[in-house]
Amino acid sequence: MKLSGLVLASLLQASSPAPVLEFDFPAVRVGVAEYEDGPTGATVFHFRDPVTAAVDVRGGAPGTINTDALRLSYDTPYVNAVAFAGGSSYGLAAATGVADAIKNRTPNAGDWDKIATVAGAIIFDLGGRRYSTRAPDDELGRAAFAAAVEGRFPLGARGAGRFAMQGWYFDDPQHSGQGGAFFQAGPTKVLVFTVVNALGAVVDRAGRVVRCRDPKAEGCGAVAERLRAKRMELASIVREPASQQGLSANTTITLVITNQKLPFWALQRLAVQVHNSMARAIQPFGTMDDGDTLFAVTTGEVDNPRLPLVDLATLASEVAWDAVLASVPEIPSPTRAAPTPPKEDLDACAGEYELAPGARVVVKREGGVLRIEVGERGSLYLPKGGVVALRQVAADEFVLETPRLDRIRFERSADGTMGGFVINPGPWPIPARRIR
Repeated sequence: MKLSGLVLASLLQASSPAPVLEFDFPAVRVGVAEYEDGPTGATVFHFRDPVTAAVDVRGGAPGTINTDALRLSYDTPYVNAVAFAGGSSYGLAAATGVADAIKNRTPNAGDWDKIATVAGAIIFDLGGRRYSTRAPDDELGRAAFAAAVEGRFPLGARGAGRFAMQGWYFDDPQHSGQGGAFFQAGPTKVLVFTVVNALGAVVDRAGRVVRCRDPKAEGCGAVAERLRAKRMELASIVREPASQQGLSANTTITLVITNQKLPFWALQRLAVQVHNSMARAIQPFGTMDDGDTLFAVTTGEVDNPRLPLVDLATLASEVAWDAVLASVPEIPSPTRAAPTPPKEDLDACAGEYELAPGARVVVKREGGVLRIEVGERGSLYLPKGGVVALRQVAADEFVLETPRLDRIRFERSADGTMGGFVINPGPWPIPARRIR
């Protein structure tokens, strides 16, 4: 298969050091690929042999492919893979890319009983969180399939979770990503993967919010306090009647895999119980502005009458909570404050920059401070029509003086001039090039 340099770079990047879940489940292979110019990505779960699968959809904004067939109660195993991707509806093409890759390696692939079936779901990672409209496509799906390996799953800002976020309901969006967890009880194995792009916030087992803006020494506090404050806020506000909403920008997509033999009805009940349980780990969950989708599959390899369905589903629910917690990535350490720079250094940063076609900003020096004047296209980082001051923390590196306190780093060309800047250098870069 011929790959573009961009996809090939993504495959090489997938082997770079990062938090990784290691698991013992030879029937499952996992692959990721990413477009750095998104950034966005896809994650593929390929099964050694076809599996029986069920699906449970919650919330009001799902984006899925090949889920109707999973509701028809077939005990026959026929699903070859599950694909998760960013890119909203555009990203569904990653699943068809995976199906095409399976077809190309299957003898007599046109026979009706050998048609590759790939179920999939997407998250919304476009809009105000990044200026790029790059989305996963069939080529990225094929690349993720080609990169699939046994026993390893990269955590955090990787694959389909590359630009996932959570906490929007509390006006405190924070980066999340993809998470996974594994547990074995006797011969029964349970493996859960999830991509958390939720309206709600991730919550630990003590009821505390896991990630927040500018946390205090004691952490982000209890989610119960946030919900109580929200209730009081809503009680004092007189709102206009809300208009009917369509699809929206949040979702959590999850895959539960077990090797224990289950008939379809039992697999469906497992999916429902586990999905219900995730309302503990993400609050609020399953809202009209989420498209929460959970796939449950069995590889059908072992019998274990000592583990009844209710216990298996309860076990899987705990593993799912572990997976959600594993989705929250480490944040790069803040850079130490720098001394006041010479005016010449600040003058070198001044100029006009383009984040995407039609999205331009102007950087100006006012005394000893840099400010960014934002045009008509705003984002989570730069408010439309606003002016944002920059606080220097290192050579060519600043903090945006907004509630989020995002970092911004100016990048010098070989001749020492500023060629552009990057907001949030690291896993979630928002690049801009200098145009004058």
